[in-house]
Amino acid sequence: IDEIVAVPGPSGNLIDAVKTCHTAHTTQGKAGCSFNSQVVSSVYTKLHADEERKMTDKLLLERYNGVEASPLCSHGCKCAEDVCSDRRFHYGRQKYMVNVRNKTLPVRPLWTHAISRDYSEMEQIMEVLPDDVIRVRKYQGEWYKSGNLLNSMEEKASPLPEEVLKKVRQMQWLPDAKTLYNRLKTDRNTVGVDWIVPVERDEKYHREF
Repeated sequence: IDEIVAVPGPSGNLIDAVKTCHTAHTTQGKAGCSFNSQVVSSVYTKLHADEERKMTDKLLLERYNGVEASPLCSHGCKCAEDVCSDRRFHYGRQKYMVNVRNKTLPVRPLWTHAISRDYSEMEQIMEVLPDDVIRVRKYQGEWYKSGNLLNSMEEKASPLPEEVLKKVRQMQWLPDAKTLYNRLKTDRNTVGVDWIVPVERDEKYHREF
């Protein structure tokens, strides 16, 4: 798993996004709602020694507090005639929610980034929710590293709401979760999560925790 759903605001509660999607269903007949992915590029920042010390009693999620300011095409959007604004479905690595209580919807296999791959149909039956309602935080953006873009990209601060972090702190004491978390915490100084190897980045990419 390299993604989590995130919403703006101090609570991190999904209820407003669910209500917005429900409204799209009741007023427009939408079968589901999709939302964009946003790369948490700070996973690649190798911390200084003093930053590592500050992280001693903090969560890994607190370390990962910076995201791409805008998507990189063609990994997070589609370009057409020098305009890079199409983030529908696969182009924006979107995820989605579906109204599964609607028994009138036809039974069909579901696709990864929308109900189906048919973009023309999806424009009719799916609502794309804006980033200020809901988005996915994607903890993987290898294209920034492999393209040698980590010191030239625009990155902005985007810490998770404290209420979300508080719930994670409570969850880490569950037996299975604690075992996994302790392993990751032990490896944090050099790796963090298993699929990320941090690199030296310019000072502007280092933020207070």
